[in-house]
Order: sequence, then C-alpha cells, then structure tokens
Amino acid sequence: MEEREQTQEYDKNPPSDSESPGGGLEERPADSALPGGQIKECLGKERSKKERESLKIQKAEWIYSQIQKQREAEDALFEQIRQEQDVLDRLNQSIEKNMERTREARKYNQEFQEHMDSQVYAMYGITEDKLQGIREYRNAYYQGCAFSLFLLSVALVALCGVLHGFQSQICLFMIAFTGIEGTLLAQEKKRGKILDIICKILYLLMFPLMMVVFICFELGYQEYHMILPWLAIFGICVLVVGTAAYFFHNPYRKEKRKVGEARETIREIEKTARKEVRKNQKSREKSEKQQKKLLGREAARQKKQLEKEEKQRQRLLEKEEKQQQRLLEKEEKQQQKLLEKEGQQQNLLEKKDNMLSRFQKKEEYPKLETAADDSLEIESKDRETEQ
Repeated sequence: MEEREQTQEYDKNPPSDSESPGGGLEERPADSALPGGQIKECLGKERSKKERESLKIQKAEWIYSQIQKQREAEDALFEQIRQEQDVLDRLNQSIEKNMERTREARKYNQEFQEHMDSQVYAMYGITEDKLQGIREYRNAYYQGCAFSLFLLSVALVALCGVLHGFQSQICLFMIAFTGIEGTLLAQEKKRGKILDIICKILYLLMFPLMMVVFICFELGYQEYHMILPWLAIFGICVLVVGTAAYFFHNPYRKEKRKVGEARETIREIEKTARKEVRKNQKSREKSEKQQKKLLGREAARQKKQLEKEEKQRQRLLEKEEKQQQRLLEKEEKQQQKLLEKEGQQQNLLEKKDNMLSRFQKKEEYPKLETAADDSLEIESKDRETEQ
C-alpha cells in the first residue's frame, strides 16, 4: 500500500528537470527516495504515453492528409463541372440566338408569303373568307354527310323497333351497325391518314348496307339469311379496324423523331463541351509548361547575369585592391626617400657642425668655413645627381 501511495504521489508530482541536473534520473535524498522498479515503471509509463501521443499525432496527420486529398479531388471535379457548365451556357446562348433568328425569319417569310398570296387572290376578287371556305369545303361536306347518315341510321333503328320490336333480330342488327358508325365518327381525329381514309369509306358504306338488309327483311327475300351473317362479320371487321386505327395511332411519332434528333444534338453539344474543356485544359497545361520554361530561362538568364555582375565586381575589387597596393607602395617608397633625404641632410648638418667646431677655435682661418660650406654643397649636389 505504501508503495502504491508513493507511486501515485510520483505520478501526480513527477520530478522536474530543474530539481535534478541529470534530467530527473538522479536519486533523491533518503527521505524522498523511491525504489528502482517504481522509477522504471514511471519511465515506462511516460514513454508509452509519448508513443501513444505520437501515434495519435500520426493518425491525425494521415486523416488530415486524406481529407486534403479528397478536398482537392472534389475541387478539381467541381472546377471541371463548372467549366463544362460555362461551355454549355455559351452554347445554349448561341442556340437561343439562332432559334430566335430562325423564328423571326420563318415568321417574316410566312407573313410575306401570306401577304403576297392575299394580294394575288385579291387581284382575282377572292377574299380570305372564300379561301377559308374552299379549304374547309371537303371536310365540311364529309362532316355533314356523316352526321346525316348517322341520324338516318338512328331513325332506321327507331323504325325497326316500332315495326318489329327492339328485341327483334333486325333491330339488334341495326343497333350494332349504328354503334359502329358512332364509334367511327367519334374517332375521326385519332387516326392516321391512310386508316382515316379507309374508315371514312367504310363509314359511308354502313348505311347503304343497313338499307339493303332492311329492304330484304321487309320484302321477305331469301338472300336476307345469306347476307346477314356476312354483314355481321363485316361489321365486326370494321369495328376491329376502327379500334386498331385508334390504338395504333401515335400523334407523337414525328415528335419522337424530333426528340431523337434533339437527343443527338444534346449528345453532340455535350461532346463538344467536353472537347472544349479538354482543349482548354491542354492549352492551360501548355501555357503553364511554357511559362515554366520561360521562368526557368529567365531564372537562368538572371543567374548568369548575376554571375557576370559578381565576376565584374570581383574584378573591379581586385583592380581597386591592386591600385591601392600600388599607391601604398608608392607612398612607402616616397616616405623612404624622404626619410633618406632627411637623414642625409642631418648627416650634412652634423659634418658642418663638426667642421665649424674644429675651425672656430682658429680665428686665423676664416675662409675655411666658406670652403667647408662649398664642399658640403658640392657633395649634396653630387648625391642628388647620383639619385
């Protein structure tokens, strides 16, 4: 227990570096000394803590690097998508401009054509209402004929019902044919051109066949029993043809072709956008490479220029040093010459003083002083000439 308490106190208050000059590894005094095993355990714990902290730091750095890579990839993808979107926007704007121009051109051409046609028809006295009536004449004639035949068929059904009862065979036959007529009449705008023509012809044949059957039944002809099943089969076939014409009619067939063409144009636009983005990327890479080359050349040129300038500076410094050395040598030589001259003059003065001291005692010889001066001057001149 005492050892545990000591280890806990050691963990709470570990020895500092200032307390022990050997980094906390020296032994404490006898009062606070710990066993060697506990010190090793504490050191092992500290090392394990440091290792864990280093592993955590490495993991955090690795995670951070992965996040940075993911961000860079996402940024590159976003940049590519943005470039593609810019290209698509430009293409969309150009397409809209072209569409507006084509619409305006079509509208102008249509208006111009209508104006020209109206002027030409007006020359012959044909108005716009007459032209509209001429265009709708055939359709109106067929609509009137079909409606009248349908009313006559309904009247014939009512007549058969009154004469023979609505549950009779002839009345049921007339009701069936009238229903087929109504079906064909209701599906007029939901058929193709060829099937529409076939259905119109069959519709126009329905009422005459109904009249033939009614006359044969009323007059008691034997052909009635032969005609009735064949006409029933004919009515079923007409109903099948009308139903098939209704279900096989596709009003969006042309639009589907246009949709396919539009999808092809969209694919081409996307391809052109991708190509343009790739071209832009390649041009950027080329420009970056060229810039790098130019920068490298510029750096090399600047380096060479700096080297040349450094060499020139060194040469100038060497020249200046040589000039300074020469000047110093000249000054030293001049100083030496001056010192030599001063020494010679001092020697001459000493000789003069000696000669004067010799001849001062002798007052009888005053000319010797002048002679000594002359001799000294001659010696000095000779030395100067020698120098």
